[in-house]
Amino acid sequence: MKIILEYLSLGLLSLLMSLLYTPILKKIAIKINLVDKPNFRKIHFTSIPLVGGISIAVSVVTVIFISGNITLCKEYLSIFSASFTVLIIGIIDDKNDIRAKYKLAIQLILSFIIALSGIRIFSFYGLFGVYEITVWLQYLITVLIITGVVNAFNLIDGVDGLLGSLSLLGFIMFLVASVYYKDYYLGLLSVIFIGAIIGFLKFNLSKDKIFMGDSGSLFLGFMLVTLGIQLLSKQETHKEYNYAYVFMILVAFFSIPVLDSLRVYMGRIKRGKSPFIADKSHLHHLLIGAGLTHKRIALAVIIFCLIFFSLGFGLISSYSTTLIIFSIMIVFWIIIRLLLSINNLQKWIQIIKKIEQE
Repeated sequence: MKIILEYLSLGLLSLLMSLLYTPILKKIAIKINLVDKPNFRKIHFTSIPLVGGISIAVSVVTVIFISGNITLCKEYLSIFSASFTVLIIGIIDDKNDIRAKYKLAIQLILSFIIALSGIRIFSFYGLFGVYEITVWLQYLITVLIITGVVNAFNLIDGVDGLLGSLSLLGFIMFLVASVYYKDYYLGLLSVIFIGAIIGFLKFNLSKDKIFMGDSGSLFLGFMLVTLGIQLLSKQETHKEYNYAYVFMILVAFFSIPVLDSLRVYMGRIKRGKSPFIADKSHLHHLLIGAGLTHKRIALAVIIFCLIFFSLGFGLISSYSTTLIIFSIMIVFWIIIRLLLSINNLQKWIQIIKKIEQE
């Protein structure tokens, strides 16, 4: 009961801090021109302050400082250090546009530092029948996964409420896992982030809105994936727990941003374009084309995530990791094909309407 009250109080304090800081940060952002300006790819028509990630980060730091929990800081020191470095790089990018290769280089270096600290992928967990892997491969896979997931999170941040809702689901997932695995500090950190993200969503989904910014998407993506890898490595050393469940949770959660990014990259390459040239082919663009509002898009993506969770946990006791991952990929492919068909149908309807009007 004492832990529940502590979690509730810190979560509410984080929410309060987020609600308090955001209006102040908005004013500062407008003054220094830290805003997202409309262009042909954007669906907003006015400049929007890019302070969501900053507000969440500042709220989290404030609550940890007020709580005076030094052990929490020590537990996640390497993750905090790297994540806040990514946040700063993101802020600079939001303001002045850093070249993609420099951002990628920094992410690779920070991912390697995380791996060097002992937070690594130690196994393939039965994927293609492989379990234990060599140390050099542990480093390589960890760096590639962290960098890939961080950029996937950055790319999926395209409509109001989407990245915030997905991040909220991620930290709720970690909170549930912390209760099951009796990981007090992960639970503490999760509720603090949950409160701050709810505060962000309050503004992000209002008329007087703010955006997450690259700073926020990179920060939250880095935090979530490194926390996931750390949780996985912890449970692998505790043989009394079935760490395959943690692996499946992470696979199900990160599937949508990762699979969507890979699909978009491959589609651009197939069309003879650079994979890094922005377009409107992401999942959220397909959902917009299907006629969904921003809030419904966020809800739809959360539902897709929950479907993947259900699929993973429904199959994990009877089938291999490889089969489960392929099943998730097939379901994702079916969702994309349905959305593409709906988008094409909508285009034909518009063409017919124009012809009728003429």
